[in-house]
Amino acid sequence: MASHTVLETLRIISKTLNKGMNLQEMLQHVLEKVLEVTKLECGWIFLVDDAGKHTLIASAGLPPSLAFNENKLLCEGGCWCKEKYVTGRLIKAVNIIECQRIERVKKDIHGDTLGISHHATVPIFAGNESFGLMNVAAPHKSDFSEEELDLLEMVAYQIGATVKRVTLLETEQRRACMLNLVGRFSFFLQEQEHSLEAIIYKVSELFSWSGFSLQLDDEEIMLGKQEGLTRWRAEASIEKKVVLTVYHTVIDEVDREIVDQLVQHISLQIEKNQLVEQKKELVRLNERNRLARDLHDSVNQLLFSISLTAKGAQKQISDQTTNQVLGYIQELSQEALKSLKQSISQLRSVDLEDGMIQAIKRYSQLLEIEIEVSITGLLTLSERSEECLWRVAQEALNNVKKHSGVQTAVISIEASVDFVVMKIHDQGIGAVNTEQIHPQSTGIKGMKERVELLNGSFEWTCSKNKGTMIKVVIPNR
Repeated sequence: MASHTVLETLRIISKTLNKGMNLQEMLQHVLEKVLEVTKLECGWIFLVDDAGKHTLIASAGLPPSLAFNENKLLCEGGCWCKEKYVTGRLIKAVNIIECQRIERVKKDIHGDTLGISHHATVPIFAGNESFGLMNVAAPHKSDFSEEELDLLEMVAYQIGATVKRVTLLETEQRRACMLNLVGRFSFFLQEQEHSLEAIIYKVSELFSWSGFSLQLDDEEIMLGKQEGLTRWRAEASIEKKVVLTVYHTVIDEVDREIVDQLVQHISLQIEKNQLVEQKKELVRLNERNRLARDLHDSVNQLLFSISLTAKGAQKQISDQTTNQVLGYIQELSQEALKSLKQSISQLRSVDLEDGMIQAIKRYSQLLEIEIEVSITGLLTLSERSEECLWRVAQEALNNVKKHSGVQTAVISIEASVDFVVMKIHDQGIGAVNTEQIHPQSTGIKGMKERVELLNGSFEWTCSKNKGTMIKVVIPNR
């Protein structure tokens, strides 16, 4: 082949490859031009992904046997040239002795091969990157000259450069699109606090991966298909460990980058939600402490003054009836003082450095209730969880004092790897739902809400003359 013909061919192909951005159209035109210049009649181009899966992106002049059923034989299965390409043994244009796909056609009798039995195969490269194969053939042609192979190799390099250019552009466009979806996902997270299930459903709604898994500590939610697919796992950890895993046929660099960003957004939002909750709790504690101080400084002093005044008046008045009334006033004020101290104790934030059990024992002494406490297992509670159990115990002991008619209670705490179960039981007179303590009363409702904020469960059972039991189950963390 004359040198000017080769140069003209390369010029035309280069011009064709730089005309647009539709890869399939460009490669189809290039393949047709290559066949025209080389006087070959048949050809096809495979693009092969990182997983070894090929796609027929262009074909021309196929014999009926290969064109049968919309090129099914070329779109499915493997062959010698692809096997050598995938294993890295095909590094330049070569003759293939016989075409394995055509051999299969002959056995299945899917149409005429038009005398085609062999083809040349050329790897498509751009630098160190490989993108696929170009195969060309002609009837009754079993050998290709060095000139022909050299030309095909030069064309393949041009194709490789174009595929890389288009691929990079498509990759950047895809990255920009997915980053936009990350922005929408971030906005979703910031709207309000969401459950793990709602978060993973939103990820599946925005992104087209086949399967998803989101894990926070020991809780995990899974969606879609996972089996037999490639996966990418990303994790982030500030205070709590968050793991996001996605599953798909092929996961590329953009997918990995986006998953890494998503898990960071999720982790930061969970941390932010915790900080917001801690801030709210601090505001509540400050308000409770302020109320406790006000009660101590005002009402407490007034009740104490009433008690002292009544006691002083008793000593100065000889009338028996009046003395009895003053004595009664003194008793009431003392009882009111005791109740006020209990209320102040409930309002104030409690220092649990000595442990929750010691705090419960101190409070039971203040109420003059005798308690029996048993603990099984190892407690690994956070400050928030410990505070929850302490407040539930405090309210339960208040109910024992006010409603049970007894001065004793039994508290049992059982810890497993995953959960902590606390039961508080008395053998008092009990009540029915319409008497004294109702499940929707402020105290019971408050305990239930505290426990449910920690994803726990709360049970309150009460039978007349059979006592009352409260059961709390929260995660052991």
